[in-house]
Amino acid sequence: MSFSAAQSPSFARGCRQVLESDVKITSMRLYADNLANAARNGWDYTPEAIVSGSKRHFEEMKVQLNDAGYEIVPVGVRLYCKRWDKLAAR
Repeated sequence: MSFSAAQSPSFARGCRQVLESDVKITSMRLYADNLANAARNGWDYTPEAIVSGSKRHFEEMKVQLNDAGYEIVPVGVRLYCKRWDKLAAR
C-alpha cells in the first residue's frame, strides 16, 4: 500500500492530521485481510510472525502516510485544521 500526494486518502476531510489510533485500526484491518488471503493460499504463520508482521505493517503505514504529507498525532492531542478556523470565522 502506498499513498501519493496526488492520490492521498481522505483522512480528516482535507486536514493533514490523522490520529495514531485510526492508523492502527486501519493497519490491523488491512493486515488481517493480508493474513486471510495468505491462509487461503496455504500459507501458515506462527503467532510470533503474525505479531511481528502486524507491528511492521503499522510502522510502514505510518511512514507512508508521513511521506504523503500527513502528520500522525497521538490520542489525546486536539487535531488542528486551518480549514476549520476559516469556517468558524464566517
